[in-house]
Amino acid sequence: MSKTLLIIGAGREQISTYKQAKKMGFYIVGTDRNPKAPAFEFADKKLLCSTRDANHTLEVVIEYSKERKIDGVMTIANDVPFTVALVADSLNLPGISLQSARYASNKILMKEQFLKNNISTPKSYVVANKEDFLKLVSKKSFPLILKPSDGRGSRGVIYLDESVDLEWAWNYVFDISSNKELMLEEYIIGDQLSVEGLFINNKFHSIAFADRNYDTLSLTKPHIVENGGVIPSKYDDDTLEQISSLIENASKSLGITFGSIKADIVQSNNGPMIIELAARLSGNYLASHHIPIAYGIDIVSAVIKLSLGIELDPSLVTPKHKNYLAARYFFPPSGIIKNIEGLEEIKLKSFVRFLDIFHEVGFTQPKIEGHVDRAGIIVCDGINYEDSISNAEKSISEIKFVVE
Repeated sequence: MSKTLLIIGAGREQISTYKQAKKMGFYIVGTDRNPKAPAFEFADKKLLCSTRDANHTLEVVIEYSKERKIDGVMTIANDVPFTVALVADSLNLPGISLQSARYASNKILMKEQFLKNNISTPKSYVVANKEDFLKLVSKKSFPLILKPSDGRGSRGVIYLDESVDLEWAWNYVFDISSNKELMLEEYIIGDQLSVEGLFINNKFHSIAFADRNYDTLSLTKPHIVENGGVIPSKYDDDTLEQISSLIENASKSLGITFGSIKADIVQSNNGPMIIELAARLSGNYLASHHIPIAYGIDIVSAVIKLSLGIELDPSLVTPKHKNYLAARYFFPPSGIIKNIEGLEEIKLKSFVRFLDIFHEVGFTQPKIEGHVDRAGIIVCDGINYEDSISNAEKSISEIKFVVE
């Protein structure tokens, strides 16, 4: 009987992982609270439970495991490290510890570990209530960042400056937070990078460095929403080596020496600083699509193997080439989408490597306040760093969302 892989989450961005695992010959069990979740089409068995409800997921999985043994558990583009770790721990599968998953699930606990271990990271402060928050802000210099400790996908991350109503900001973030634990963080000026890597035999291997783009910040402020980026990074090898070392040390400060790591880095005047990290494969199609095209590395297959306890040769995560890709997202105004013009023409462009429209005609486009609100993505290649950006920006300008 083939090995059985449990994938937590069956959304749009998980589809390619289901397909890849199936192609590798494994039996796929998927979980999602939505019975019509799109990746379920590619599962051998679907289990209905919320990815964020770790205890219920465990109950459902244990009951199913009486029918068929589960050999590994993983996720992608889904920030639920505790759910994955709880299943792995309970079924004695490869994974990170429950304590490490707690650190990775709570940005306050994560920061505490960074500071205890002298990890370079922006200063942050726990704010217990609105009064403490207002008092603390009055003693600090703008800009600042207010965020929920349990936030996901940039939801609830607020850029604070003189123009922001502080009481509104507190109430907004507090309502979004599930655990009601908020943190204030200093805003570090500098380029931001998203870095993807794997621990293999307790050694960290940086695989991909992407430069993040925030040129639409003026449209979304005070909400901070990324508008794509470029992969590979423009930074030199020495800088990337510093970043890699920082991520390895930050991961180990959380007790993580297994599996995939996705880290958010800011390149400050004093060198790289880690904002936060996630114990999972990244979303936004970075792990599943961008990295294979840019570097020739199938990081998804590597994590599938690690999750199943299959020995992985580090040479499999060594870059085979360097192709430049730029991604840009669609930020339509809020309203009902009546038409999307220019799609068929853009699809004919040779440099367009990937196009995905999240919000179709008839969908009510919300105001852009987080990653989930973006309406789609386009990824273009180029002969160099600048050319890929030019192609992506030219392409996105030729597609128009008609919104009423």
